[in-house]
Amino acid sequence: MNGQRLELRHSQRLVLSPNLQQSLKILQLPAIELKEYIDEELEKNPALEEADKEPELPEAENEDGSTDFEKIAEHLERESTADYGRSEIDHDPKSGLNYENIAGKAYSLEEHLLWQLQLSEVPEAEYKIGEYFIGNINEDGFLAATVLEAAEMTGTTAEAAARILALIQSFDPVGVGAKNLKECLQIQLKAKGLEDSLAWKLVTEYWEDFEKGHLDKFAEKEKVEMKEIYRAVETVSKLEPKPGREISASDVRYIVPDVFVEKDGNGGYRLSVNNEGMPFLRISRFYREMSRKKTITPEEKNFLKDKFTSAVWLINAIGQRKKTLLKVTGAIIEAQKEFLEQGLDFLRPLALKEISEKVNMHQSTVSRVTAGKYVQTPRGIFPFRFFFNVKLENSEGEQGVASRTVKETIKNIAEEDKDCSMSDSRIQAVLNEKGIKVSRRTVAKYREELKILPAAKRKILENIKGGTF
Repeated sequence: MNGQRLELRHSQRLVLSPNLQQSLKILQLPAIELKEYIDEELEKNPALEEADKEPELPEAENEDGSTDFEKIAEHLERESTADYGRSEIDHDPKSGLNYENIAGKAYSLEEHLLWQLQLSEVPEAEYKIGEYFIGNINEDGFLAATVLEAAEMTGTTAEAAARILALIQSFDPVGVGAKNLKECLQIQLKAKGLEDSLAWKLVTEYWEDFEKGHLDKFAEKEKVEMKEIYRAVETVSKLEPKPGREISASDVRYIVPDVFVEKDGNGGYRLSVNNEGMPFLRISRFYREMSRKKTITPEEKNFLKDKFTSAVWLINAIGQRKKTLLKVTGAIIEAQKEFLEQGLDFLRPLALKEISEKVNMHQSTVSRVTAGKYVQTPRGIFPFRFFFNVKLENSEGEQGVASRTVKETIKNIAEEDKDCSMSDSRIQAVLNEKGIKVSRRTVAKYREELKILPAAKRKILENIKGGTF
């Protein structure tokens, strides 16, 4: 008979504090939403106030790679009334565009997931499985199909379907593709490295008690105090129960570039973050001095200390957002320099993985940094996702051609086809002559995505317009 034994295990795991979660949220926010978020924080936190210039944050990294917030706090206190520096360059757009009046195209959850699936470079058979799963994910982010159904509908094995589902569940937004709320929360806890936590046990082993509010049973079985249980509940309550609503196509969006890219006159490019209309922040000297007064009560002092710490975290998170955004943009511009110099024909295939390796970040982080954001370049304003394209082999077997370039070529061929004689097979032949190796089925797929009718239907439509019928 096996006896019980006490075993001590040492393990490392990532635990995201509320402040770190705030940093990740700020990293995701596009310019307009960041401004709204800063305005809200200014109202809530008396230790924050607006500044005329952007604060320069000191290098404050500990030996273990963590951030030394005490050093940042001291610096911000000293410089709270000083003349802060600006971003990398002062940018005064002269295009005459009123960004607030330009409507941006909102993309749906399905489009956002398909984009990530395309960039995952999975084989065609597995891509079809992914398409089936994504097509069965509702607007809240939940999956309305099983692995066995996907395997049967796509003619593959359950193992392959399960593997692709796991891939989709690793996409942004975290928690998408779950079959129910319990699994959705488990995915999010796993992503945060909390599989050994009480919060994980609460969701995984005591879900029914949790739903019914029987937390005392949980505490009794786990032999922990109720305050620990309440902390676990608080952790779970901060998760997103409907991850799909983070990506909404119903909102009216406006194009406001998050980053400007300009030629520097030496063959290179200068990058700057858009600070137009953005409140710059600094620590309030008044409240800092108030916290040092001898007449202040311990409760008041703790309150002010808490607000001061939150202010430091926020200012640092905004500064880190800028650095990360510039770093990712720089890697993308370097990869797509030929496009900026010579046009769409030179837009090269680019995957999230390539950029993530260049900037030493996880693919999901790069996806979040770029999602919903725009960059203004000498060739126009583009969503960041424009620069990411799947790779199609060319006839020489070289690096490949970007799918967006292929679509643009098909569009041009169809527009020049005055007698409507260019069938999908003939378009395929023209593409092959240009060195672009694609199948007829791919041509048909891209033509449909471009909302271009087949040759026979285009001809009928032209005859109707011309009065032949």
